[in-house]
Amino acid sequence: MSRATHVAPMTGAVEESHSARRDRSIRLAVVTSFLSKAGTMLFQALSMPIAVRVLGREEFGIYLAVNVTLGVVSMLQVGIGPALAHGLSKAKAQGHEEDARQLASSAFFLSGGLALLAGLILGAMLLTVPLPAIFGSEFASKEAVLRPALWTGLSLFLLLFLFNLTDRTREGLLEASANNLWGAAGNVLAAAAVGIGVWFIPQVWFLVLAVHGSLVTAKLCNTVALWRAHPEVRPKWTRFRLPVAKHLFSDGLTFSAATLVTGVVEYNVCGWLAGRYGGPSATALYGVFIQMTVMQLGFVMMLSTPTWPAVAEALARGDVPWARKAAKKLYLLGSAFALCAFAGLALLGPWVFTVWLGKDFANTPRMMFVCYGLYFAAHVWRHLNHAMMIGTSQVSKLARVQFVESTLVTVAAVAALHWGGIGPMLAAMGLVILAVTGWVLPRQVAGRLKAVD
Repeated sequence: MSRATHVAPMTGAVEESHSARRDRSIRLAVVTSFLSKAGTMLFQALSMPIAVRVLGREEFGIYLAVNVTLGVVSMLQVGIGPALAHGLSKAKAQGHEEDARQLASSAFFLSGGLALLAGLILGAMLLTVPLPAIFGSEFASKEAVLRPALWTGLSLFLLLFLFNLTDRTREGLLEASANNLWGAAGNVLAAAAVGIGVWFIPQVWFLVLAVHGSLVTAKLCNTVALWRAHPEVRPKWTRFRLPVAKHLFSDGLTFSAATLVTGVVEYNVCGWLAGRYGGPSATALYGVFIQMTVMQLGFVMMLSTPTWPAVAEALARGDVPWARKAAKKLYLLGSAFALCAFAGLALLGPWVFTVWLGKDFANTPRMMFVCYGLYFAAHVWRHLNHAMMIGTSQVSKLARVQFVESTLVTVAAVAALHWGGIGPMLAAMGLVILAVTGWVLPRQVAGRLKAVD
């Protein structure tokens, strides 16, 4: 029997083993993510109305304003985490263990340096810039409440610079399920901390500490567990490589332009604009919609988060049929969820707000929910395409398209906010998303999956 006769079945068996491992990692990630995301949604669904009732709408708006402001800090991480996950998945698929070690250590020390730089810059701003100049004159009498919350949040967000790398490392190793389990533990801790705050310390700064401090604690525990299970990814200065760090930084800028910019523009900048034009009350309403977006999108990310690193690994191994099958499943399930969410918001939104958040939000008109539903459906569709563009190694192209879209979204949001308020702003943002990335990116994904065959 010839040598080729023996090699072909062995190769097929090995590839089948890799495909089974990818399928198993996605299934396990989805199951554990459901527990984690359901816990997150339940926690937010219960904590938000409690916070509204204890703090009042205005102070709750200040809490959301803190979240909006500190969310900008995530931009300074320049996407190192996603670039790390992508690099690790390829390195592991190709058997380059030393590359994986250098990636992990270089990412850790680079992220630590950026965290220190961000802390110095933002700390100097908090010390020297009057807060009404940032948030608007409506916040002039709220500095005593706002400033301690900002300092608390800043400290916690800087810690997340480092610990977010653990989540991305797990994803690159196809172990997203571990992130979900630790995330569920963080939800339990946050629920207990918020309960303490409601009864004993009903202050905005403590609410920030309870929610984000619990997240930091869970991520710290996840980091320790990762290092124990995978000693090769423990950060060591001797494994730091400047060329690898430069690659992560430049790749990270591209990732940021492609993914993080959307969050900064639509969550943070538009939330800031809403506060500038409508004060804390408008910030509270827009902030609730953003929290709903995060909660609902979490269910889509249950599938997209483990899928794109698996697609990248499949393409690195030349398993194109598996990558196509995974992409098709992601698009179908994600789109179905978006359409169901739109219908549910349009039909039940006013009633849900009244029951959930109480009288302070009882008069939100139905058309507001229709506008938000349109934005959310477009947001989900774009997220699905982002995931597949990253998985198919088209990040540079994605960044160029996304930069154009984010610029147009900002212009449309400002114009619509002047014209009709938050509802028209959300609708305008959704239409721009569908017209740009919603039309361009699916063609790019299909073209790449066809070209690599």
